[in-house]
Amino acid sequence: MRQPGEITDKKNGMLEITFCRPEACAACNACEGGKREHKIWIKGNGRVGDIAIVDMPDQMIVKASAVAYGLPLAGLMAGMLIASAITGENTWGMVIGAALGLGISMAILKMTEKNRSAKPEWNPCVVDIMERSPKTGDQGE
Repeated sequence: MRQPGEITDKKNGMLEITFCRPEACAACNACEGGKREHKIWIKGNGRVGDIAIVDMPDQMIVKASAVAYGLPLAGLMAGMLIASAITGENTWGMVIGAALGLGISMAILKMTEKNRSAKPEWNPCVVDIMERSPKTGDQGE
């Protein structure tokens, strides 16, 4: 998936790229609590104000979504089922087991995040920079 964003800051070889939420996403509000803009830092070369085309392969988006949503869900379900087997379907036991399973799976997700983010295939990359044309009044009159 390729997405254009504006370079809004640059520090130490890293670009801050600001993306505006596409119109197709207007009703969802899942990303960043419904914010209209999202900012990320990516290695690259460009100037503030230029448009960066950022790419992340579709298969990696699917894998990242599966890890981010699937692991916690699996932990929640496993914790609930294990607690159910131990407590004999006691409702509070199942709730506590589900919470423990969710907490453990979130801790595993957090601990493995650094390893995943170190691999280039898990990270978006800048594939193109489009320079903004100078505005009519900005030519030093």
